[in-house]
Amino acid sequence: MQKALAKIITVLFHPLIMPAVGLIILFGSGTYLDFLAFQQKKTIFLILFIGTAILPLSLIPILLLQRAVNSMRMEDHRERVLPLAVTVVFYSFTWFMLARLNVPGLVSVYAITAGLAVLLCTLVSLRWKISLHMTALGAIAGMLMAVAFRFGLNLQPFLAIVFLAGGTTGWARLSLKAHTPAQVYTGYLGGLALAFFMMYTF
Repeated sequence: MQKALAKIITVLFHPLIMPAVGLIILFGSGTYLDFLAFQQKKTIFLILFIGTAILPLSLIPILLLQRAVNSMRMEDHRERVLPLAVTVVFYSFTWFMLARLNVPGLVSVYAITAGLAVLLCTLVSLRWKISLHMTALGAIAGMLMAVAFRFGLNLQPFLAIVFLAGGTTGWARLSLKAHTPAQVYTGYLGGLALAFFMMYTF
């Protein structure tokens, strides 16, 4: 039962869907993005979701067929390098497409931050296995904290949910023995620090 629950949590908080989830939260966080028309938000969301989730996911079957990875779990850190590197390209293309639409600066920085988080994981994966799940959730937490400080907003309800999601996902990854505690904590804190710096500074 515990293992089944951990697997469900792992799927629900998959790192490839977290950028889209974070964007939805950002749209409803009380910043000037609230004033964007629904059609604008929809267009931005679709571009980001396709570039950061659909395209990277479509890559996995190809890698499996080419035997570039042994399984979808990619348990060895070295197996992750190629998929992550290609994902960085997809994320960069997503930012380029958004920039061509002249999206608000906060959205542009958010897209850059997501790409940098994947790049960070790619570089770390050359030598060590880092939790992609926790990096993504940490990045959302860092983004919310930065937005709260930068715009003087009370985002405690959002933060409470995101922190709870991070703790639950950390438990799930450890329960499945997918990561060590060090890999979980490093991923979360790394994502949080990167996102906070980018979203608060730029």
